[in-house]
Amino acid sequence: MAERYRYGKTVAIVTSAEGVHGFLLRSAVDDSFFFRVYHDDGEFTDYEIHHDDLEVTITSDALASFYRFDDRWVLDHSPEVLGLEKLSREQEEENIPQSRAVPS
Repeated sequence: MAERYRYGKTVAIVTSAEGVHGFLLRSAVDDSFFFRVYHDDGEFTDYEIHHDDLEVTITSDALASFYRFDDRWVLDHSPEVLGLEKLSREQEEENIPQSRAVPS
């Protein structure tokens, strides 16, 4: 149920976001992130993100993986989506330092 609240100097219509499924996307225009929610009719709503510590769970079908590059940690598409070549055991031993475990 929507309710009205004063939000800064204006009034906002507020509904709970609890349990809403959506997508965290990055703008091709300015590299900012936004949250997109698709509706049953195929339309969608894009939300600016003002929340500063929102908990996120990555679903099993997100095709996402964590990558370590020396001191940098990156979240990107899975190796299969990116078409990355898997190293052989010999290549791993020659080129890749032992990395710490990524939380699962």
